[in-house]
This record gives sequence, C-alpha cells and structure tokens, in this order.
Amino acid sequence: MSQPTPQTYTYKTFVNTDGSTTPIPVDVYLPESTSSAPLTPLIWVHTGGFLQGTRKFVPPHLLRALSRHGLALIAPDFRLCPQVSIREVLEDVSDCIVWTLDPASRAASGCDSARISSERYILGGSSAGGWPALLLGLSLHQHATRIPRPPAAVFAIYAITTVTPELAPFFYEPLRPLPWAADGKLIEESPLKAEGHLTKCLDASHGVVDASGVKVRTDAPPAANPVRAALYNFARQEGSYASLILQSPEEASEVCTPSLIEKKVKTPGPPVLIAYGDSDPKVPHSQSLHVVQALERAGYTQPGSLRVIAVEGADHLFDMEPHVEVDDMWEWLSQFL
Repeated sequence: MSQPTPQTYTYKTFVNTDGSTTPIPVDVYLPESTSSAPLTPLIWVHTGGFLQGTRKFVPPHLLRALSRHGLALIAPDFRLCPQVSIREVLEDVSDCIVWTLDPASRAASGCDSARISSERYILGGSSAGGWPALLLGLSLHQHATRIPRPPAAVFAIYAITTVTPELAPFFYEPLRPLPWAADGKLIEESPLKAEGHLTKCLDASHGVVDASGVKVRTDAPPAANPVRAALYNFARQEGSYASLILQSPEEASEVCTPSLIEKKVKTPGPPVLIAYGDSDPKVPHSQSLHVVQALERAGYTQPGSLRVIAVEGADHLFDMEPHVEVDDMWEWLSQFL
C-alpha cells in the first residue's frame, strides 16, 4: 500500500530573535480515497525530546491507519528547546489544535479540504510528543483553556511525562557513557555550543532575548543537522535535560503530568491510551506507569476509559519500524472515531 503524500501549510507565525516573522509548518495527510465521508483529524506531536526532530518522522503504522479508519493526520512542527521552553511548545501545539478545528483558519492557510471534520479529533504523540498530548488533552495546563473542545481520545506512546526530581531522578543523573551508545564515546559539548544549540533565547519571564545571536528553530532533522541530532543524548549524558526544556527548575511542577492528574482530574475526561516498551533506556517506562497510576486513582477504572499497552522487550521508538503494527491501539481508538 502506497503512503499518502502530505500537503504542508503554515498554522502560525512568530517573531524570531532577529525580528523576522517565522512560519511554523504543519503537514496534513489525507487518505487516498474518493470518498466524501468526513475524516476525523488525528493531531500527532513528534519525537525528539522537544530538542530536535521533525514532523516528517511519522510512525508508519499511523500513515497506514488513515484509510483504514477514516483519519486525517495533522503533524505540526513547533519551536524547539532550549531556545524556548516547554511552555512555548505547549502554546504551539494548542495553536495547531485551534487551527485544525477552525475551517476558516485552515482555509486561510490554503487547507480548504471540507473532508476534515471540526466536530471531533484525536490528540496523541510519541516520546516527548506524548507529553503535550496528555497535558492539553486532559486540560492539565493553562494553554488548554484556548482549545475549543477536548479530544475524543488521547494517546501517548513511550512518553516523557515529567522531569521532577522526585518522579524522574534519572534526568538529573549523568550517564557517562550512555548505556545505549554503540561506540561508548562521550558526546562533546563544543560542537553543540559553537553552533548555538545550547543557547537559550528567552529570559526568565519568557521574553525574547534579541541579543542572543541565535534564531529559534522549528525543526531539526537528524540528517540535515547531525550535531543537533546529538542534543538529547548529550543532555542525558550530562544530566541536564530538565534545564534545557525549562526556564527555571520551579517550572517542573507546572508540567508534571502525574501530579497534575491527581490535583486537577476529579472525574474521568477523554479516554486515554498509554503504550510503552518495557526495555526502554532512553525514556524509562516508569514515566508511563506514573501516569497510569494517577489516572486510575482519578477514576479511570471503567471499561474503555484507560487502555495500557506494554510491549515486552520493546525499546524506544519501537513502532517506527516499517513492519510494526500496534493493532490493540487502533482497535481501541476506532471506538472513538
């Protein structure tokens, strides 16, 4: 089966550090079908730890699911850390959701497909991308107030969900060498620093620092920038990941998914699917288990409200392999389309 070809649009712009207006693109994949039936948008947030990556790195099984389940895949880029923080990432993702649900905004960007439904949507993400899906989909963060309606379902695959020292101490522990490094060599700081990849472009109040000399990026494909591609591994090597995505350590509690669920979720909201591999060194599956436990304590105990898929022996990015299907995931999601 051939893969659908995306159309690229601009869902928002922002003023970069040099004063230029910078567009943020989104790819829209429609199934190859002549049917006029409405398509449920599935908004998917990409991998890369918020530090690197691109909307183009889509799990193949997501693309295969479009025609099977009547979906339109919406894959946005967003501003990358550490030039900005996770707060700006959440702002961008929420703006993409608003854009997706507003036919006038889509049409103004050139996306005038009447097949994309504005009545319901699925929100999901992989690795770090699962974090905004949970924070926004479950209305745990202030940026969720700008979204017109909650998703029909939320999914998070091998997700990062918190960087608090209490629940994620491994993000603060240097790993030298990285257990998953094939050659055992340390990643040098100097190339990353020389190219500005470690430079923060916001001040303590999240205002743009014009004198930073570094522009904010909205994507960083590994093949196009191999230096940037080492940034997440460098952060884990140095135990500095949290400092690269937060403006201050105090902000960790504002995005601690398990704690926010326990604090804010009084009755179950959108159904949630959590999937992970139990042999993942890059994002330990405790990140997923903390969320599952918090959801269960918040009342996600009714059949269908919470689906957990634990893949025995699976590593990070296990579903990026071309042949991999996650049948249980699609069987569960199909009931909300």
